[in-house]
Amino acid sequence: MKNILRIALAAALPLAVYAQEVKIEKPASRQATSFAIVIDDKTYEKCAEEVNLYRRALEKDGLSTWVLSARWENPGQLRGELEKLYGKQPNLEGIVLIGDIPVVLVRNAQHMTTAFKMDEERFPKEDASVTSDRFYDDLHLKFDYLEQDTVNPRHFYYKLADDSPQRLNPTYYSGRIMYPPKKGGDPYAAIGKFLRKAVAEKERTKQIDHIVTFAGDAYNSDCLNVWLDEKLAVNENFPLTGRDHLSAMHLNFRMDEFMKFRLFDQLQRDELDVMLFNEHGSIHLQHINGNTPGNSTENRMKLIKSEVDYYVGREADKEEGDPEGAKQHFMKELGLLPSFFEEPKKEDAGKAAEAPVETVPGLSANHRDNITITLDDLEKVKTMPRFVMFNACYNGSFQRPGCIAAYYIFNDGRTVATQGNTVNVLQDRWTYEMVGLLSHGVRVGQYNRLIATLEGHIVGDPTFRFKPVEPNTLSSDMTALRGKTKVWERYLGSDYADIRSVALRTMADGKKPMPSARLLEIMKECPFATTRMECLKLLSRYDNADFIEAIRLGLRDPYELIRRNAANYAWMTGDPSLIPDIVDVYLNDPESQRVAYTLEKAMALLPSDQVTEAMNRAVDRSLWPDKEAKRKEMADMIASSAGVKEKCVARIMDRKAKEEARKMAIRTVRNYTYHEYADDFLKFVADRENSTRLRVIMAEALGWFTHSRKAPDIVEGCRRILAEEKDMAPELRGELTQTIIRLQ
Repeated sequence: MKNILRIALAAALPLAVYAQEVKIEKPASRQATSFAIVIDDKTYEKCAEEVNLYRRALEKDGLSTWVLSARWENPGQLRGELEKLYGKQPNLEGIVLIGDIPVVLVRNAQHMTTAFKMDEERFPKEDASVTSDRFYDDLHLKFDYLEQDTVNPRHFYYKLADDSPQRLNPTYYSGRIMYPPKKGGDPYAAIGKFLRKAVAEKERTKQIDHIVTFAGDAYNSDCLNVWLDEKLAVNENFPLTGRDHLSAMHLNFRMDEFMKFRLFDQLQRDELDVMLFNEHGSIHLQHINGNTPGNSTENRMKLIKSEVDYYVGREADKEEGDPEGAKQHFMKELGLLPSFFEEPKKEDAGKAAEAPVETVPGLSANHRDNITITLDDLEKVKTMPRFVMFNACYNGSFQRPGCIAAYYIFNDGRTVATQGNTVNVLQDRWTYEMVGLLSHGVRVGQYNRLIATLEGHIVGDPTFRFKPVEPNTLSSDMTALRGKTKVWERYLGSDYADIRSVALRTMADGKKPMPSARLLEIMKECPFATTRMECLKLLSRYDNADFIEAIRLGLRDPYELIRRNAANYAWMTGDPSLIPDIVDVYLNDPESQRVAYTLEKAMALLPSDQVTEAMNRAVDRSLWPDKEAKRKEMADMIASSAGVKEKCVARIMDRKAKEEARKMAIRTVRNYTYHEYADDFLKFVADRENSTRLRVIMAEALGWFTHSRKAPDIVEGCRRILAEEKDMAPELRGELTQTIIRLQ
């Protein structure tokens, strides 16, 4: 109730808003768990028949279903109703938001995303905020109201409160059924038609026995080890697939210059249950292939020209860049002539601009359209997979007039649920985390709640589920028996990987978390790659020797994703005892490109002298034919990283430097947590000679040291600064408070 009052008062909205009548319809049956349909009154009026059909289908599927309808004027009004409902119904497992439901854009919470770090000072508010329904489904969080959007009055800006919990822990799951205006037509008819489709798919009760995955151009560095090991996860997650060549297909952008047409063939297969996209995305596009394949001499020259121009241009854009030096480097390395860098003559440029696209070697007239899936394409395709995942940036931007994920559910196919992101997403995230639960009758919303991010949403019916591989009560147990340890101990003995994983997670989330020693033992002995990965993730909650040992084991695990995540945790901890392992794996596993890339970062964040010493020992032991050449290559890399680190820190500490330059250097610390300088950064925050603005930015940057060995020192330092500076600016006090909570 305090949260409701806080939001209402902060919003400073007319009291009449809260006097709007909310119609609440009680469930028709009593089940183990409950669910709420939240809908605006006009959509309910237009789609009453379909909503009631959907409601009856939910009741039949084991959910006591509430209906909340109103002219929802603002997010605080709706969240207040959900708070009250959850207070009466602690077994409320989820909600669906249908139609015109206010959209929340969150600020001051980028640490709850996987990758989003856009500067909230510099960029437009709409672009630099994260659209998120965690406002509605994570009732632990506290928010401060900022303003209503002046262009789109259905969008509302909120700030995550400084004293709020700083980790996501959704109270229940949620989903959005929101028609994209860009499609045109009657939105109410479309929503009604979708609800009928959702009801029909509930009646089919099909198991997952056909799945397709796709890896797009330039994703995960195009690493083939990433793509190869994907099959490990799919085999564990979807045990009924793989019986023939069509039941589990793993597609890659390399298979066709214009792969999208082969994807359309797959998307329209009636028997296809699940489609998993791993690609770059934008609000209106799925990026499938690259710009120009290197399949001819002319095209290879174009690629070289494009790459060289990019790096030269990047130097030109830097404040102290050296574009001429970059040109000299490429002339020496590639044997280029000065004429390579000359601009085309005006008459030649004009001819090139006038030439039809098809005359350019290697390009077709519609090349750019043919390497992306567009909204226009999706108007013509009936998508058949019941569930589609978009491991891509922006494809789940339901707040935009045209949303890729929404186009997949609003067509004449059978797709009823999608998962997508409202902003950009980390390439190295654990893409298939817990997705195997869908094979065991778990609802897509329940699955999404377990892997919650600020940006990740279900667009479509969050209650949809497939028929389980074997009969079970797992779906209802995940809510009704969440706190019953004995139940989850039994599930831990399951023959299925993700049932074991969810058992581990549930016990770790309980009142008496599983000891780290037991988690480490399970990680060592478990035959399932995905369950071992869950162990590693859960061990990251512990700041102890077991976590460090798990990282050491993970760096050499046969599953590439575990190696990659162990490499991430290695740089996050900054533990020097891991240096020999980091260097050894980097030296001897160069084929795993994303692992190597992350280990380079780890070496950059650790003391350079210790990294160099470990590198020399590792090279001496190695089987590299030219050890001295390898030693020099690695020494140059270490020296370069050390130079970047020293330059960054020097810029931060330089009082004579421009404030914007210092700010940009401080923001670098959010991605590169220089552990050895943590004490210096605390002194920076304490130093009143620095501007309040820079002190606030540095205090926020220290909040990114979540797994750092220096985290306890940072918490203690922040508390000391708060205690000693009695007249501190409110914004600095708030940021220090937030950092303390983030690191505890």
